This record gives sequence, structure tokens and C-alpha cells, in this order.
Amino acid sequence: MKQGTSIFMMVFILLMAGCNSDDTIKIEEQQKQLKELEAKIVDLEEINKEQRKIIEEQNKEFSYIKDFTKEELEAYEQFVQDKDAQHLLGLSPEKILLIYYHLIVIDDVEAIYSLTYDDGTLPDLSTFRENYYKNGLHLKWQDSTIYYRYYNSIKVKEDHKNENEVVVEMTVNLGSNVSTIVYGLKKEKGIWKMDTLHLMENDKDGNK
Repeated sequence: MKQGTSIFMMVFILLMAGCNSDDTIKIEEQQKQLKELEAKIVDLEEINKEQRKIIEEQNKEFSYIKDFTKEELEAYEQFVQDKDAQHLLGLSPEKILLIYYHLIVIDDVEAIYSLTYDDGTLPDLSTFRENYYKNGLHLKWQDSTIYYRYYNSIKVKEDHKNENEVVVEMTVNLGSNVSTIVYGLKKEKGIWKMDTLHLMENDKDGNK
């Protein structure tokens, strides 16, 4: 009986040793795959850092308001300081769109808020800020500011124009491709403002 028990224990130990060996091989393979994945992540992080550096350098060299007149730049500076859109009274819809894009680039949400047309549903600044970042809208708009930074033309569409409401289109030629983006603007207390609140709501509901 004791001999049978001893033989059984030896077989069990050998089987366990085999299992442990297989498990060790699997663990080693998993560790190898993990190390390879970690290396890829590091590479991607480095690539991302380099891309961000390029974008930052481009941002330093480029400005959507670089061609503004001295008076227009002074109006912009006053607006940025106190967020009072009254400083921008008299600026054309095209100039307002350029300022809006510039604000997106420098991530001045309070100024963006002040330059957003209130259709009666504009939330408070805190809620606006949360919605702006929450659903990645800021990233989408930042992509647009990068894509259209070397735009070829910006103009009001004559067939979508009246005293208090216009549509501005910005066009860029990239090789053989021509891309155009359009925005509606409406007057609020005599000042052209970006009619973009609905874009934020649509993005929140699922990029409609």
C-alpha cells in the first residue's frame, strides 16, 4: 500500500512539474509580449511628443490675427483682457471668425464663450466650459484650426447674407484637394458672434 502511494505521489509530482513548466513558458511569453507592447507605447509617446513640438512651433510662428490692423489688434487685446465683446463692435464677420479660431488655438474658453452667439439657450460659463472639453469638441476644433491655418480665402457667402445673419466660408487648397468649412454668425447687440452653440449640442448628443 505504501509503495502504491509512493508511486502515485511521484507521478503526481512529475505531472505538476510538467504543468509548472508549461505555465512558466506561457508566463515568459506573456512577459515578452508585455515588454514589446511597453516598447511600442514608449515609441508612440515619443512620436506624440515630437508631433506636439512641431504643432507648438507652428503655433508660435502662425497667428490667425497676424494681418490685423493696429486698431483691430488693440480691440482684440482689450477684448481678451476683460472679455467684453463690445470692444469688437464694427469688426467684420470674417475678422470675428479669425479671432474665434485664434482663441481656440490659445485655449481661451472664457473669450470663446463671450464670442458665442446666445440664442436663448447659452448656459453659464462653467457649464459651457464643461461641455467644451467633455466630449472632445475642443480637439475637433483645434484640428480645424491646424487644417485651415494656411487658408486661401475667407469670405461671406453672398447668397446667405442679411443685416443680422451671415455665413462665412473658409477655403484651403492642399495640392489637388480643396476643402471648405462654413460657420454661421449672427449679430448680438450690434456685434457679430459665432452661431456655434448648436454644434456643441450636436457633438454632445453624438456628433450629429
